Amino acid sequence: MLDRILIPLDGSPVAEEAISALRPFIAGTGALVHLLVVRPPIREVVRNERGIIYLDELLREETAAWRDYLVRKGSELAYNGVVVRHDVRFGDPVAETLNAAVRHGMQLIAVGAPAQPWWRRLTRPSLAQRLLAQATIPVLTVPVGRPLNGQAVLRYRSLPA
Repeated sequence: MLDRILIPLDGSPVAEEAISALRPFIAGTGALVHLLVVRPPIREVVRNERGIIYLDELLREETAAWRDYLVRKGSELAYNGVVVRHDVRFGDPVAETLNAAVRHGMQLIAVGAPAQPWWRRLTRPSLAQRLLAQATIPVLTVPVGRPLNGQAVLRYRSLPA
């Protein structure tokens, strides 16, 4: 059984679709779901009417805001008997997602996959497409905009020892 799942989020409904799709399959199993937000690195200080806001303050504020978001999204799963952990990272979304999957021993990466025309997939691939191309662990892409069939079943079988 899959019991360690990584879900990268970015605040969009497309990314959050993975939570909705997985909930019926992992509810009550005690599975561990790790929610991850990857933000672009902050590289310069900000000047405003309050004065200068330094990088460490900006990082703290942005981390706190995204952590609140992850706690809200995680509570949807925790209510259903799923163990939820969360993390906010700064850097390249693909690299940080893959690093988090290895670091936390994840068995699956679940990500929302937006519909894109073929030319858009070639010129600007989505996070789901880039993860599919580079990941060494299974990636589950959740198509957005299409309701899941009530007969869909996720199956996972480990190899005999």
